[in-house]
Amino acid sequence: MISGKGIILLQNIIENNGEKSIKDLSNELEIGERTVRYEIEKIEEYLNDNYEIKNISNIELTKGTVKITDIQIVKNILKENYSIKFLSSEEREIYILLQILFKRSINQGKLSEKLDISRNTLKLYLKNIKDLLGNYNLKLEISPKKGLILIGEEENIRLCTLNFFGILKSSKNYLFKEIIENEVFVEEDGIVAFMNYCQKLMNRIVSDEAFEIIKKYLKIAIVMAKNGNSMRKIKNENFLEETEEYKAVKKASALIESNYDIEFSKVEYLKITDFFLGSHTYNHRYSYYENWVEMEVLVKKLIQNFNKRIDVDISKDDILLDGLLNHLKPTIYRIQNGIQLENSIYLEVIESYPNLFKITKEVMNELERYIEKDFSDDEIAFITIHFKASMDRNRVIIKNKKKVLLVCGMGYGTSKLLAQQLKELFSIDIIDIIPKHMLTTSLNKNEIDVIITTVDLKLLDFLTPVIKVNPILSTENINILKKSGFEKRNKKYLLSEFMNEIEKNCTINDKENMIESLKNILNSNLIDDISPKKITIFDMLNKKQISLGEIAKDWEEAVRKAGNLLLKSGCVEESYVEDMVQCIKNYGSYMVMGKNIAFPHAKTDSNVNKTAFSIVTLKNSVLFPEDIPVKTIIAFSSKDNKEHLDGFLEIVEEIEKPEFNMEKFVKKF
Repeated sequence: MISGKGIILLQNIIENNGEKSIKDLSNELEIGERTVRYEIEKIEEYLNDNYEIKNISNIELTKGTVKITDIQIVKNILKENYSIKFLSSEEREIYILLQILFKRSINQGKLSEKLDISRNTLKLYLKNIKDLLGNYNLKLEISPKKGLILIGEEENIRLCTLNFFGILKSSKNYLFKEIIENEVFVEEDGIVAFMNYCQKLMNRIVSDEAFEIIKKYLKIAIVMAKNGNSMRKIKNENFLEETEEYKAVKKASALIESNYDIEFSKVEYLKITDFFLGSHTYNHRYSYYENWVEMEVLVKKLIQNFNKRIDVDISKDDILLDGLLNHLKPTIYRIQNGIQLENSIYLEVIESYPNLFKITKEVMNELERYIEKDFSDDEIAFITIHFKASMDRNRVIIKNKKKVLLVCGMGYGTSKLLAQQLKELFSIDIIDIIPKHMLTTSLNKNEIDVIITTVDLKLLDFLTPVIKVNPILSTENINILKKSGFEKRNKKYLLSEFMNEIEKNCTINDKENMIESLKNILNSNLIDDISPKKITIFDMLNKKQISLGEIAKDWEEAVRKAGNLLLKSGCVEESYVEDMVQCIKNYGSYMVMGKNIAFPHAKTDSNVNKTAFSIVTLKNSVLFPEDIPVKTIIAFSSKDNKEHLDGFLEIVEEIEKPEFNMEKFVKKF
């Protein structure tokens, strides 16, 4: 049999594409070079004695380098010789932890025998594991009949399991992964079918990162449900039950239950809904948090603070605002729920844009205070590339365009930066931006010249050429694209210059349509310097939309008074006022933002005629849901879900001043 040390040696060589120097093996495994040679000789001897074909492994030892020419054969032999007794110290700890999480109890005597370690050694592992479990409010207790049993909320047990499966994914020991996967194996075709159907019903596509997290969670949920461990309660059950996503998940539930012969509880499906709601989405305008008013204000402040530290004006960049809202909301969901980020572009960002990373880290302070948690460097790196893309867009094109399908597994923000870089450099037509799991579907629907990807597609067989690049294009990536026939773009142009030349030589019947056509054709290579400036707070609020000293019997009447001011000014239809009331009934007092002020509003629909605000102050406080007292109502409507933000931010900044006085403030109007 191959020794444990020999197995580790062979794994290390295989992980390095079948070739590694004796010196590197000695340094990495902390054994002498003579020991490395001795172990290789023993492996060759064992293979020659036990397999019919001489030198079956093709292991060569020449010029200080060990080389394996047939990696697959060696992998098969390793599999035959490998057992749980060869786990490293770190792997043993993960194995023991996952045994506890899935089985909920362990017999120390049986487990130490299985792992071929002493009970004292097992106790040392358990000491570390108890500390890890404590981070999730879980603990181990002694049971006379069962040994050590796991105590804690099911939701916390699932989260802990999910995060440690993430650690398992980064392990290079494929044999260890196989041991774990065999013990908790769940065939995933049914899960993938369920998730794809959910995406179809929800009319959204989640990122590869989110897809893998939800898929992993579903595997965990299925195994635990089969073991008799069901979710009984989670946070925000009432809210989750009212969402369209929950309806989609329930409609697709038969795919899970029939494929795996289980019956999930209502709470299980609510938790699955929670994961979908908190995932990064490729649908740019989709947002579970569209009523999260404070978040919009904080993102505007974030952009303003960043803008003060750079030499380009990005304060009016709507693409940046949308991109950050889309990226940050699910990111905050993940941070607050303890879900760790598995992918990282930190090293690439810190190497390419060290100063922008530093600025981003500085301006994140207020957002960190808001969520009462810190953003990791990995998270900040993703946010940095949003700002980098905005700066490129705002600084002072072409035939034979290649049709490109962009495959990016890290979410909307990263893929948009890459798309923008590609458009800045080359004359291409990006047909779609998708995660890896949607690739086959997209190829069947679209005519594509080339696939550009940030994820590994080597195992997939495509007739379409595939070019792999980094999430942030490197010089090497750019050179490869040039050699592949990608045509370079020209410089950027001012819209006013185009219009002046056209007007000199032509009669324009529809100037507005001409401007939109130019913007669509030239895309990011055109700087729009002639479109109307954004409306100000004075365009959105006037005396007719302000009423001081009103009396209301309850919060509903107070909200309707503010809504009626918008109605009388022609800014909204009557149904919008009722939508505001219903929104509060559905989602609670999320819009109360301190100093007894509420900002009721509703989803933008055909019942909004104009972006506007109204202000109503009350003589008596009224209690909003959850018994929150409110004395001022500032209602608003928005034509496009973002036109109101500058005015909103201006009002909030006034309110936050220590000397703020409402009567003085409204006199300006």
